[in-house]
Amino acid sequence: MISPMIVYNFAFRKNIFSRDVYGTFFILKRQCASRYPRSASIEKHGEQPVIVVHEYDNVDIIGPPDTVSNLRPIIRRNLSNETPLQKKLREMQNTTQEWNQHFWSDHNTKFIKERQKYIDLRLKKGSENQLTAEEMSEFYKKFLDENWQTHVKYNFEWYKKNFTLLLFALQVTIENLTRKVL
Repeated sequence: MISPMIVYNFAFRKNIFSRDVYGTFFILKRQCASRYPRSASIEKHGEQPVIVVHEYDNVDIIGPPDTVSNLRPIIRRNLSNETPLQKKLREMQNTTQEWNQHFWSDHNTKFIKERQKYIDLRLKKGSENQLTAEEMSEFYKKFLDENWQTHVKYNFEWYKKNFTLLLFALQVTIENLTRKVL
């Protein structure tokens, strides 16, 4: 039996049944349609989803959406024979993910607070106990107008980061191809 490398409490894909340390069964599936067929997802058949990732499993682990940012966390695999360029790419991907997580957590927290203030204010003025879609659309438009510049800055920064990641991914692909050829 191979000893587990890491235990996570979210997802990965494979065509086998597995049992965690508490004896709970999980059906692990491989999604063939994906370009990266060994990324992660799980069907839970127990109280807590726990995944054992072995050293031979070459997988990225994708978790459930964050309750505030609505982004799924990704734990990227560390290759045993990782080159400096591959390491730099993985670190940049993690940094971009953390930056994205931070932005959307802050943005969504601000949105929820301002929306609640708007609802409370409008309900105090009127006798109704619920706002209409038209009344809420006024808030949404105002919020988007006030945060337009923030969104523009975020988009430009996001494009720069992703373009940089794309260039590094291309370099890693070329590096892998040259290693296979030589």
